[in-house]
Amino acid sequence: MRAAARRSPRLRRAALVAAGIATLLMCSSAGLVLGSLWRSPSLPARLGTTAPFHPHVRAAAHALQHRRHPGTVRVARALSERVPLYRHPGATHPYRRLSPLPFSYGTPLVFLVEGRRGRWLHVSLPVRPNHSEAWIKASGVSLSSTDLRVDVYLRRHRLTVHTGHHLVLRAPVGVGRAVTPTPGGRYFITYLLRPSETQSVFGRYAFGLSAYSNVLTSFAGGDGEIGLHGTNDPSGLGTDVSHGCIRVSNRVITRLAHLLPLGTPVVIHR
Repeated sequence: MRAAARRSPRLRRAALVAAGIATLLMCSSAGLVLGSLWRSPSLPARLGTTAPFHPHVRAAAHALQHRRHPGTVRVARALSERVPLYRHPGATHPYRRLSPLPFSYGTPLVFLVEGRRGRWLHVSLPVRPNHSEAWIKASGVSLSSTDLRVDVYLRRHRLTVHTGHHLVLRAPVGVGRAVTPTPGGRYFITYLLRPSETQSVFGRYAFGLSAYSNVLTSFAGGDGEIGLHGTNDPSGLGTDVSHGCIRVSNRVITRLAHLLPLGTPVVIHR
């Protein structure tokens, strides 16, 4: 009887730990389920009804594992729907307030952090013109890290993914035609959509990028935003075929969808 009494506190502690883990798992699952129910009234008709895919939890776990690797970048995720943008640190009034991107299904805004000064962050923006930057308050975002990087080589029609110095993936791509070229430069992933139809023109998944076409200021009801997505016509891979978007096979985009967190840098080489 005395031995059982001595063991009971340990059993109670174990039960509490197990209950805590079960609660966390249920909360995480609920968040993913609620996220899958979002819809957007402004979605282009040819996309069909889609649901967002949010790898934020995976991004945080990846950051803990890889934060010391070379090439690590910081990603800021907005904590509120609208983010005030400032022209310089210490500014009293914002010059603009940025809302979630039109086709992002309300996915919270993400920014690539370029530098920090006290409580201010210098960030790259997912808006026109390409490579726009601003200052935001650190208190309005949560920060994570990733050492993943996507490189797209337009002339070689090739995409690579690295984590630090390690090559993770290499694949052929279809890119913009001469009249609607894919813009070069350093950008980042802003959101991820999953079309309801697996044979859609966007393939199984479609990433939105912070890049915009230099030729098309309006396309499919949007602002000429550049995407990285799958395709229902793999014959275009390895060629100049698109209006500026980057196409990969459905097998590759599915792998990328489960690998790349929002905010991952995408460097497009001319």
